Amino acid sequence: MPSFTGTVERYLLNPRGETDALIFREGPQIVFPPDIAEAVRQAAPPGKPLVAWGIRARSAPVITMLAFAPSADAAPTVLDRFYWRLGGRRPLEQAAHLAFAGIVKQPYYTPQGEVAGAVLEDGTVILLPQGAVEAARDLLKPGAKLAAEGIGSEGAAGRALLASAVGEAPDALKPLAR
Repeated sequence: MPSFTGTVERYLLNPRGETDALIFREGPQIVFPPDIAEAVRQAAPPGKPLVAWGIRARSAPVITMLAFAPSADAAPTVLDRFYWRLGGRRPLEQAAHLAFAGIVKQPYYTPQGEVAGAVLEDGTVILLPQGAVEAARDLLKPGAKLAAEGIGSEGAAGRALLASAVGEAPDALKPLAR
């Protein structure tokens, strides 16, 4: 099985407030089930190396994690299931209405390599409803200004929302098709 080694830049939340991805400083996004997030964090806090074994999408720099270890010499932890669908795309019913704006660091990918939103430079995750990405594609490119509002979560671990409206600035938001 192919392995990918990198330095953890940051962990990413989904709109439910769960950690289900990370970004390597070297660029790739690694996705994993939220229930193993704490074990991955223990193995590799931000700034530390991580070896991830998994499946790389053909069309994008995203890897679906099947096993992980803090180094190539350590025994890997094998996942009992992999994270093939974005399970945390729908916020919890008690989620807050939030608004964020910033500069896009990189697109946020599904495990299959499809663009599903953006990661801002501060680590905020903006997900778009399925079917709404194409209309907002220019806003999801690295370096683009992106403002969004929607339902999601915000806390010490990060911020994420499922956008109901996006634009280049908070005063220029356009509703997304659902």
